[in-house]
Amino acid sequence: MTIKHGSDTFLREKSWRIVMYIFRIFHKLSPYFHYPVVGPLLKRLADLEPEAHTQGYTLNLNVSLTKSAQGVVMPIDMMKQAVAHSTYRAIMNKCLCRSAYSCKNFPLDHACLFLGEGARKIVKEGSGREASVTEAIAHIYRGAELGLVGQALWIEVERFLLGIKREKDVAHWLEMCFCCPCCCGTFKLQKATNQKDIKDRFKSIGWKAVINEELCIKCEKCIEKCPIKVISSKNSSININEQECLGCGLCASGCPKEAIKLELQAPLLKTVEDYFTNSGLKINM
Repeated sequence: MTIKHGSDTFLREKSWRIVMYIFRIFHKLSPYFHYPVVGPLLKRLADLEPEAHTQGYTLNLNVSLTKSAQGVVMPIDMMKQAVAHSTYRAIMNKCLCRSAYSCKNFPLDHACLFLGEGARKIVKEGSGREASVTEAIAHIYRGAELGLVGQALWIEVERFLLGIKREKDVAHWLEMCFCCPCCCGTFKLQKATNQKDIKDRFKSIGWKAVINEELCIKCEKCIEKCPIKVISSKNSSININEQECLGCGLCASGCPKEAIKLELQAPLLKTVEDYFTNSGLKINM
């Protein structure tokens, strides 16, 4: 990864190991979020205070959605639409999460796609390269081929690390991640924390996993596949916490009997950007 010297981002060659260390340990600190003094301090350092805009939405790329969703724009199409609407696109040189854990299951160089004028900072600082609309869409399809989970994220700590600091750039960038179940920082945070205010920041855009009890053989492979551990077995029955399910589809793709489907259970907003209205997101200007 090439990082320019003299940059005003924290993500520099000299600080690369520090950033990777932070990525590895942060989710382990989440159980302390509810402690007085320590908890608020940790949330403040991570920009996870109540007034922070950090949030994310899962955009499933890899599993066929149920017939009940026919006529509805699919998540991969919503990502493509966001790319087409953006005025600038940048692809990170390396995935921060997979680099932090030295991922052996997925390529490190299939990294986040940033959209909007704020993404110019990533190219300027040398941590990413500019991408055309065609290149960005090909990047999305490659993520689907690899079996990664799409997420649209607005993470304020990463904004700081990447040097997107100027007031004019703050609302003009959006991160499209291609997440693996083994290394993704947001998955690890959701799995580790019991703080509802943090869990609620990361949601499905409307799809949820549903089990067909007649087809289910109780093999529990879905429990192993769920990256945030919201599937459990009780009294010989497989249960999905519908409220916390992200609709990532990893459980469905790993079910040997195709007993799990994703169903659209909430109306979709018109565009990906519409989910981030509280941050004033504008990636097309």
